[in-house]
Amino acid sequence: MFTLLALAIAGCSTPSSQQDTLNVVQPQGTVAVKKDPQKIVSFDFGSVDTLAALGAGQRVVGAADNPPPYLQPNGLQLAPVGSLKAPNLDAVRALSPDLILVTGRQGDDAQRLAGIAPTLDMSTGPDYLASVKQHITTLGELVGRQEQAKTALVDLQKSVDEVRAQVAKSGKKAIVLTHNEGRFSANEQPVIYSVLQAPRALPAPAPRAPGAPRPKPQPMTLEQIAAAQPDIIFIVDRSAAIGGKPLDIASLNGSALLKTPAAKHNDVFYLDPPLWYLSGGGLQSLMLQIEQIAQSY
Repeated sequence: MFTLLALAIAGCSTPSSQQDTLNVVQPQGTVAVKKDPQKIVSFDFGSVDTLAALGAGQRVVGAADNPPPYLQPNGLQLAPVGSLKAPNLDAVRALSPDLILVTGRQGDDAQRLAGIAPTLDMSTGPDYLASVKQHITTLGELVGRQEQAKTALVDLQKSVDEVRAQVAKSGKKAIVLTHNEGRFSANEQPVIYSVLQAPRALPAPAPRAPGAPRPKPQPMTLEQIAAAQPDIIFIVDRSAAIGGKPLDIASLNGSALLKTPAAKHNDVFYLDPPLWYLSGGGLQSLMLQIEQIAQSY
């Protein structure tokens, strides 16, 4: 069980008695992190895009392999440090980082990374938007970009409010699907269902008990999807995101999916796979996701 550093919604950052240290309060205790880290290694692409948006992207010296294309315009020089699920500890150690950022994807390796440098878990909690805002605030404080973070959060909330109203006005019932090797499963996508509060074509799952593991995705047949009669369908292609065979859209021709209101009104949308599956939870990534959904309604 990896217990070191889960940033929860209740977690917050408070200044320590030493002005050069930030105490990050977490369920497992308080982690003291030196402010102004010059070399950051991140296994969370959302944190990379947040730091870049705040003007501190040059501090990220290493990141997980194959960063999503949306990060390219930031002009970052990122040394590869292993995959999201298999960090290369030697590569991380060689960079001598001051701070390491992880998520739950690194599993037990997060504890090993914490032996190299102070390590923060940037996973999101049940209140996704609150988690993202807290992460942005924490990173802003760490790199001395508090004012930029405050301004960015105002702009972010404005976008959320505008698109949330647009989604509500449409009244369209949405379903989000994950495609994986020719199969589909319902995707409890927090940006669409929680941040933008899209009406659902399927009932919301029961809330998870505190500390309970995420439930495994439940496969759905095209007939089951059609039975939900969604007005709008979003597809997140896991296979394409991880370098596998992308969904063949033509294979859906003649299927039960065409009987849905979404298909009849051309409201089936294939979302950017790397952005939606590999990243998210950052300032740039969340804004891009919100923009993509706004264009769909």
